[in-house]
Amino acid sequence: MRNSLNFLAKLPALNSFNSGVVAASLLFINSCAFATQGKFEIVESVSLPSELEESSALYCSSESSIYSLNDSGNAPVVFRLDENGRIVSTLTPKNVKNKDWEALTADDTFFYIGDIGNNRGTRKKVFVYKFPRSTEVLNRATKLTLTYEGNKTSENESLNHDFDAEALVAVDDHLVLFSKSWRTDQLKIYIVDKNVDRQILSAQTVIKGIPGVITGADYDKVKQRYILVGYPSKRMGFGDPFIVILDREFALIDQIPLSGFGQVEGVCAHRSGQIWFTQESSIFSNSKLVKLQLIE
Repeated sequence: MRNSLNFLAKLPALNSFNSGVVAASLLFINSCAFATQGKFEIVESVSLPSELEESSALYCSSESSIYSLNDSGNAPVVFRLDENGRIVSTLTPKNVKNKDWEALTADDTFFYIGDIGNNRGTRKKVFVYKFPRSTEVLNRATKLTLTYEGNKTSENESLNHDFDAEALVAVDDHLVLFSKSWRTDQLKIYIVDKNVDRQILSAQTVIKGIPGVITGADYDKVKQRYILVGYPSKRMGFGDPFIVILDREFALIDQIPLSGFGQVEGVCAHRSGQIWFTQESSIFSNSKLVKLQLIE
């Protein structure tokens, strides 16, 4: 909205009165659009600190804490935040590298970091780092090494292959990994064993009709459904992002456009019943934590 107002101020045809009227109108329209968009209402939107400009994951604990991290090119640090998006502390597990961190999830005992980004299609294997949730002692992380069945890196084209991923969620005794399928827009779902060091993954389910690539996921334990976010595959970082809802068996329930938002990367089903997500910073907006309530 700030960019729109700057543009208006430079128009010579508008005197100060008309400029103020138009600006106020745009503010009203914008606030209405963000307050309610048919299938959801915005509860709150807060800026994230500069340390999380490239927030690529979000995990909401059962306590009053949330966790996030940055993707490739950043330090291997997990940030613990309060529910207003302020940094409380940081976690740096031993013997980990941030090649392309894109996901964060947890069960009652462990955190799981998904070093699974592969936009260019050049990675033959990706990793999940597993380390205890206790903040008292950060032991060495266990590394799960994952390879995709059929992944031929020599044949992959950057941003035009199906062996990328940014969404990982712990459910029961396993991890569920959702593909970022640039080439086909067909969502592939993989099951990852939490306790096997080396695994070859083959898709357990393939879902058609998803409006783009998936960038984040969480499991809503109360309503027993998966909440996914993403954006159009052919316009990376542009176009409206979206929410996709799947039932426990991965059947498609609903698709909800997130008009007016940018590159949405992390999502969680908060214990309040709200859906929270993070948006990376861009030339149009700073990084944000957004809280919304689905209208059901």
